[in-house]
Amino acid sequence: LGVSSHQFDDPERGFSFRFDTPLDMRMDKSQALSAYKVVNEWDEERLANILYLYGELNAARQMAKQIIECRKEKPIVTSNDLQQALKRWKNTRGKNLMAQVFQALRIEINQELGALKDMLQQTASMIQPGGRLVVISYHSLEDRMVKNFIRSGNIEGKVSKDLFGNIQASFTPAHLKAIIPDETEIQNNPRARSARLRTGIRTNYPLNKI
Repeated sequence: LGVSSHQFDDPERGFSFRFDTPLDMRMDKSQALSAYKVVNEWDEERLANILYLYGELNAARQMAKQIIECRKEKPIVTSNDLQQALKRWKNTRGKNLMAQVFQALRIEINQELGALKDMLQQTASMIQPGGRLVVISYHSLEDRMVKNFIRSGNIEGKVSKDLFGNIQASFTPAHLKAIIPDETEIQNNPRARSARLRTGIRTNYPLNKI
């Protein structure tokens, strides 16, 4: 799920804060909404909401306020401009929060969680009973949706049972927990560190509304 390594490593796409490039982050280059538009045109409340919901940033409100103040002086055009605007949070508690800021913008611009929901709905209708749904996610928001869907048949995780106490869900988990990379794999591919693989086995229950 999500952005590919090729997109991360292409400076022109603007997905990574490692490069000083124009704010873009569009997976579909033909769409109008870009990171530049979000950062420079959205109001404080909308900015704070996406930073909190999609970046899981506790300082979302303060960050949004700082972005508004900085863009009053001049537009925030590049990734470095955005990092400078938020420099007081760059290494909070030894952690670079810019990754979460960029994640939040990317998810909003590309409607990634909505696309994931649509994908889950479609795969459930395509996979026959006994077939398997295998999903690798790279952050907690995606993983939570996938886990809930496989366990309960909906992304909220609301379990429905029949008269006999059996869970009525389109899938059942193949494993109790997500499969995570071991140290060898992480050494060979550091980007695999946050990967979570979950497998669901299609049941005989009809597709749940998610």
